[in-house]
Amino acid sequence: MKAAVVFAATVAIIGGVFYWINKSKQDSLNSITMCPVLGPKGHIVLLIDTTDPFTFTQKEAFLSLMRDVIQRRTPEGYLLSIFVLGADYKEHAKPIAELCNPGTGLGKSEWTADLKNLRSQYENKFVAPITKQAELLIGTQPAKASPIFEMVQLVGINAFELHAINGDRRLIIVSDMLHNTTEYSMYAGQPDFPTFSSSNYGRRSQSTLNGIDVELHYLMNSPRLQERPNVLFWEAYFDKAKARLVAVNPLAG
Repeated sequence: MKAAVVFAATVAIIGGVFYWINKSKQDSLNSITMCPVLGPKGHIVLLIDTTDPFTFTQKEAFLSLMRDVIQRRTPEGYLLSIFVLGADYKEHAKPIAELCNPGTGLGKSEWTADLKNLRSQYENKFVAPITKQAELLIGTQPAKASPIFEMVQLVGINAFELHAINGDRRLIIVSDMLHNTTEYSMYAGQPDFPTFSSSNYGRRSQSTLNGIDVELHYLMNSPRLQERPNVLFWEAYFDKAKARLVAVNPLAG
């Protein structure tokens, strides 16, 4: 009987040790990316169009959207990547910022966690650097090109495919959604997706975004070109990319 009690106690102790080792791994963060050492729990990617200057109201609406994404819509343990859509997509193939939300300490006990340090880490190593980069993205000079297709392809490759996170994944695009290059320009008239997708350029420009939720925040720079046919074009484009267009919102201004 005594031997059985000792055995049971030993098993319980060993189980407890393994639990705390595993819990420690789950709570541990990469000191550079602020991501869990076991990998991010989800992935949010922001693609920001800087090919046209923001109006004052657009700037305020954009910064409000950024605060919402950074502070309320990126859960603890999620990776947030920011890409720039500029005139030359080759210059913007990589994210300008990529960090995980390390958590504020909410829900943790002051007996087992340094809540003040966790809050400071969240503010100084996640919110502040991401916000600083966002504020630098406001375009001041109009560009001659807006290669949206190419940048969506690069986001698929250098964000979603690269990290291959098994969790929620979302692409948030802030743009007028008017692709404009020498190969194809939406300023020429309302786009037709079947015609585009069957062209050589359309086939080369198709992205693969398996299982990604996409939301569009329209910069209403040319309203007559940004009506329902434009939205339907992008809905078809993302559907063919095996993604899902879940939200379309005009940005104020």
